[in-house]
Amino acid sequence: MTKIVRGSEWRIWDLHIHTPESICQDYKNTPENWDKFINCLENLLEDVKVIGITDYYFIDGYEKVMAYKAKGRLKNLEKIFPILEFRIDTFGSGNENRLQKINLHILFDIDESKLEDEIKKIREEFIDNIKISKLEAHKTKKLSKEKFSEIGGTVKDGFESLIPSTEEVLELVNSTAWKDKTFLFLGYKEWSNLEKNQQLKPLKDHLYSQVKAFFSNNIESNEKNQNWLNEFGNKKLLHSLDIHSFKYLDSYEFDENGNKKSIENYHCHTWIKADPTFNGLKQIDYEPDERVIIEQIKPQEKAGYQAIDSVTITHSDFTHQTLYLNQNLNCIIGGRSTGKSVLLGAIAKKLNCDKPVKFGNQEYTDFVNAIVSGLSITWKDGVENNDRNIEYFPQSYMYQLAKNKDGELDKLVEEIIKQDIVKNQLITNYDSFSSENNSDITTKINKLFQLQEDLIKRKLKLKEKGDEKGIKNEIEKLTKELSELKLKIQISEQELEEYNKLKLQLEELTKTNETYNTQISKIQALKEKFFLNKDIDFDIVSLSDANRSDIKSSFEKLREKFQNEWESEIDKISLKNSVIVKANSEAINEIEKNPNFIKGIEAFKNNKQYKEVEEKLKNQRDKLADITLIKKEIEEFILQIDSFKTSIKQAHRNFYIKIEEIKESLKISEGKLEILAFPKLKSNEFKELLNWSINQQSDEGKRIVNTPIENKVEDYFKLTNEIFEKLLNANITLKGGNEHLGLALKLMATNFFQISYKILYEDTFNQMSEGKKAFVVLMLLLDFSDKDCPILIDQPEDDLDNRAIYKELVKYLKKKKKERQIIVVTHNPNIVVGADSEQVIVANQNGIDTKNRNGTKFQYITGSLENTKETDAKINIILERQGIKEHVCEILEGGNEAFKQREKKYDIK
Repeated sequence: MTKIVRGSEWRIWDLHIHTPESICQDYKNTPENWDKFINCLENLLEDVKVIGITDYYFIDGYEKVMAYKAKGRLKNLEKIFPILEFRIDTFGSGNENRLQKINLHILFDIDESKLEDEIKKIREEFIDNIKISKLEAHKTKKLSKEKFSEIGGTVKDGFESLIPSTEEVLELVNSTAWKDKTFLFLGYKEWSNLEKNQQLKPLKDHLYSQVKAFFSNNIESNEKNQNWLNEFGNKKLLHSLDIHSFKYLDSYEFDENGNKKSIENYHCHTWIKADPTFNGLKQIDYEPDERVIIEQIKPQEKAGYQAIDSVTITHSDFTHQTLYLNQNLNCIIGGRSTGKSVLLGAIAKKLNCDKPVKFGNQEYTDFVNAIVSGLSITWKDGVENNDRNIEYFPQSYMYQLAKNKDGELDKLVEEIIKQDIVKNQLITNYDSFSSENNSDITTKINKLFQLQEDLIKRKLKLKEKGDEKGIKNEIEKLTKELSELKLKIQISEQELEEYNKLKLQLEELTKTNETYNTQISKIQALKEKFFLNKDIDFDIVSLSDANRSDIKSSFEKLREKFQNEWESEIDKISLKNSVIVKANSEAINEIEKNPNFIKGIEAFKNNKQYKEVEEKLKNQRDKLADITLIKKEIEEFILQIDSFKTSIKQAHRNFYIKIEEIKESLKISEGKLEILAFPKLKSNEFKELLNWSINQQSDEGKRIVNTPIENKVEDYFKLTNEIFEKLLNANITLKGGNEHLGLALKLMATNFFQISYKILYEDTFNQMSEGKKAFVVLMLLLDFSDKDCPILIDQPEDDLDNRAIYKELVKYLKKKKKERQIIVVTHNPNIVVGADSEQVIVANQNGIDTKNRNGTKFQYITGSLENTKETDAKINIILERQGIKEHVCEILEGGNEAFKQREKKYDIK
């Protein structure tokens, strides 16, 4: 059966299990209990793949466990380590009255292919080299069960009373023979109590420096204890129950009916992400925060549809093989033209990604297309599905996007913002507002220019009526003439006085009715000017759907109710005016029937000269009345024009204000990366309009067109308002084909503002280096995406400088790989090693010195960074010649010698 290699994977490592052979245990060391012990190990939780067989001082228990394994047992376990538990000759104190023995755990690297020799070596070259005690009486006696029994009477009593020299044990562990073959742990609880009862802190610090990690059996306090342990450094507190009996190894218990019982007491929450090897364990020292998690469930587990499980290649140019992928970070490495980008591009093409998969030449692109037909992809849930989503970023993609050619980066940012429903609605509502505001301003400008035209006509009409002062003088003159003529008329003084009085009343009533009738028309027109005609959609966008619906419904009901009430009130006010008109009309009728008025009319009608003068006087008075009326109309026109101008200018400014109102709600951030919205003036578009429309032959035209606005909002509004006033009054010369009204509409109804975005990551985007810009683009693509599909990136280092790769990209990949599967092609060691790639795929092209199996053009091999094997030049197939770690060093660092030479030159202290 072919071994499936996915690189570093999460497994439970329980490294503190004592056997029935242990000096202190409650199993009882009998053949029956040994069989039960092995059965318990075989029935541990499914995720427990690595255990440590821990016995005090001796390796007999491990030897016995491995004898069972040699007979085909314990197939559920991928690795079993021998661990010797030594008591330290320094005591901690849990309280004032009880001393606690501190335990040192020594895990050994065993070559299981030479198991018998390895066990013998530990016995003879390690255990036998330790004295049973540093006491003078026993300092020549070797550590053995026989000596414990000889000195103490029993092995257990000797064990309780004698402790080997800790200094001697540590000296042996740190010797050349054992330094690279051992891994040390301390019991946390007893070590943490060293400072109590006046114990010395230097000793505590010394013990900390000698070990790689700690053990604790208390899961409830693990997080608190880890936080305290972090004050000393970055060593991990592993969880294990420190099992000494079947009570806590209850994975093979049965009820009275012979039914297997479920596990109740056994648990281990130590998850280590590594190969089940000694080199895998060493990774918790190099990458403690990345490689160890203490929790109940499997860490960072991705859904089955979110990760690619395997890629099977059957194309004739490739070794027929299945590449298994890790659910976290997968790095494809190799020399030039070894099939790295080809593999990534073929995966992207097979999964129908939305970006073009193309290369420098058509032949290369055609080759990828040919590979796709012989490629099959299986997802983590076991499904072969080529329509599931991925994100593919080809070479130089981030760099090209950062250049923002054709506004591609701006489009990306807006797409990111619009992923949020509320923010998307805000943008949609602003677009709707902009369109409605354009229509509103257009209507008002047309009305304004009509008012301006009417005003000009009124002024012309006023001028045609003549000079007001001259008319008044003429009225005074004609009035005097008429008075003189009255003396000659056959009517009594009293009758004349009564007639004049009635005539004056008639004229006043007639004029009053004319005024009231005009007022009634204007009042009735106000029915169309209802103050609740405003739409509130823009104002309620941030509310929930339910609240928006309720408020909209209430608003419409109130609008209808108030509209009816408004029209009713208008009619009432109109009626008041109509009542006055009616009363005046009745009074006019009464005057016209009055005998004195009729007699006066008849008397003056027969006097030709008087009639002529009276007619002239009436004409002059009518002219004066017309002038008064026209002047009043002019005042009203001016008031309306000023009101419209103010309204139009404010409405135009609202294009800007509305963005200001929503910009805070559009802001998004992720860590140090922020996207801020702001109103951006489309100054080029604005200047093009002026340049295209305004005649610049005059100094005034040049000044207006060349007035700098420099994206300063107030400068812009000052200039637009000035031009608008000049257009309204026709005080500016335009180029042929342009009209004042047309330009005013384009100037004021056009929205010269857009919602734009500012990207911040320590600096503003425009101030960043090209490499940093490309990295920020990558963060934009991933951090603000709502996708959880795999990410494929081809050589991201091509877009970044080395400083950005290590300082930014590596940390970022470490974080992002926990959320999404990443497959990356790279030549950069910082990405592979620095980002602690879980799976490394090494690519090779067949050549004279780089042979592939069966001579196929391309071949791949996979494994973890901790996968190591010394180079064997006798092996012909280059990928099988050495381990993954050695391949990484050779391909990315130039080999061990080159790496060591650079290290010497750097002379890093």
